[in-house]
Amino acid sequence: MISVNLLPEEYRRRAKSPIGMIAAISAAVLLNTSLFAYWGYLHFGVKANVETTRDVLQADLSGLKWQVDYHNSLKAEISTRSQREQTLAEITKNRVLWTKTLDEMIDVVHAGREGVDHFIWFNNLDAEVKSDRNSFGKLSADSVSGAEAYAQLANFAEDLEDPSLSSLMGMFEAPEPLQATQEQPDETLIPSVTWSFPLRMNLLSPQDRLKNREAAQGEDQ
Repeated sequence: MISVNLLPEEYRRRAKSPIGMIAAISAAVLLNTSLFAYWGYLHFGVKANVETTRDVLQADLSGLKWQVDYHNSLKAEISTRSQREQTLAEITKNRVLWTKTLDEMIDVVHAGREGVDHFIWFNNLDAEVKSDRNSFGKLSADSVSGAEAYAQLANFAEDLEDPSLSSLMGMFEAPEPLQATQEQPDETLIPSVTWSFPLRMNLLSPQDRLKNREAAQGEDQ
């Protein structure tokens, strides 16, 4: 059915907007306004603060980077130096002071026994250092004795082992038994009687040599 309002316009009921729609529109506007304000806060506030903090940290990182590089270079130098010191320690442990060894052998030769010179000389000397498990090196020589008595050779062998005369036994094992051969006497030569014999002394292991050397240094102190 169609209804027609015939009242004058001033008496007619004016149409009103629904309250629910107005509330919904207001809420939507308020929400959008809040979101826009929050976006503005994030964009202009938080983002600017983050960028400022990033710039500060980047500046600090740039200042620390050269220190880190310097620290790493120092670590590399320390590692290189440690390897060098280890190598030098190995060399020191394995080294043989041949000059000192020969000086001590000469002292033993000239010391003699009971006022009698050993009267020994060496035609050649051969020094050898090895890192073999069964052999660590040796000192060998083709030797000649001008002593008339064969017993003088035994005295010389005993003197080589005498710690009061030298420290040779801190470096070498006891010499192998001396086996001498008498040369044909020649009255035109001095001495007229000579004995030829090979001298051979085997080196101790590097550990034993180091231990003996440290023990000798401890006694000297």
